Amino acid sequence: MARKKALGRGLEAIFSDSSQLEEKKQDKACDGLVDISVDELHPSPLQPRKSFDNASLKSLAASIKECGVIQPILVRHSDGKYEIVAGERRWRAAKIAGLKTVPVKVVAADDLSVMEISLVENLQREDLSPIEAALGVQELINKFSLTQEQAAKKLGWSRVAVTNKLRLLNLPQQVLEYLGGGKITEGHARALLSLKKEEDCLRLARLAAEKGLSVRELEDAVRRTLASGTSRKKSIRVMEVPESAKRFAERFGIKVKLKGRQDKLQVTLDGLSPQVALKLFDLLEAKGEELFPEE
Repeated sequence: MARKKALGRGLEAIFSDSSQLEEKKQDKACDGLVDISVDELHPSPLQPRKSFDNASLKSLAASIKECGVIQPILVRHSDGKYEIVAGERRWRAAKIAGLKTVPVKVVAADDLSVMEISLVENLQREDLSPIEAALGVQELINKFSLTQEQAAKKLGWSRVAVTNKLRLLNLPQQVLEYLGGGKITEGHARALLSLKKEEDCLRLARLAAEKGLSVRELEDAVRRTLASGTSRKKSIRVMEVPESAKRFAERFGIKVKLKGRQDKLQVTLDGLSPQVALKLFDLLEAKGEELFPEE
């Protein structure tokens, strides 16, 4: 008669009698592994991941219910309990699966080590949101005084991947909220990075979120925005200062600049004292009708 499959007992379900179970426990002890009640474990406040996808947790819980927790959870002693160093997602899924105990490995680790292990594990193995990943990389670099190259080696990423993640944090807060909320993708966000003006960035991010633009469509919109800005800049040129103005400037030790086009010319006089500036305005007022005759 086929034996009914035991669920929710982890790898212990494989062993059918007490002698085999005892051998398994001894092997685990030699490896530094022990079974701990799930209620004795608690998350680390240094954990960079702040949210866990419910669907993903349920999927992992189903796997754990069938096969057990294959990879032990890394913990350290903290306030009479065990603080999770790495494996919080497995612990949460084990609780959903109804397990009473989980295999753990107890390590001695200070706060910095815990943070480094947690950051590296999450950034390597978990589907963090782009913002969580960017903040995690930034925290890893800042806490451990790493270069981008060193952070990339720890994560098994390319330096370019690290740089691209960090650049996301330069976007306006509202754009980051769109990205964190899934209204735009990381591809959309990277397309917006080339925009210099915050209002352009916000406008196009809002357009992409509301209209459901593809990354390619947003890239085209960004190029058009950049091109129109370049055209406007080219239309404003610096005019040549007349010789009379140059002589005037040299004589009185000031700088004269003329900039603009058509009827929007700007005159800049640099180096005037407050007293001279006031006298200049008096002269302009006196000669106003000559300078600005009524049509």
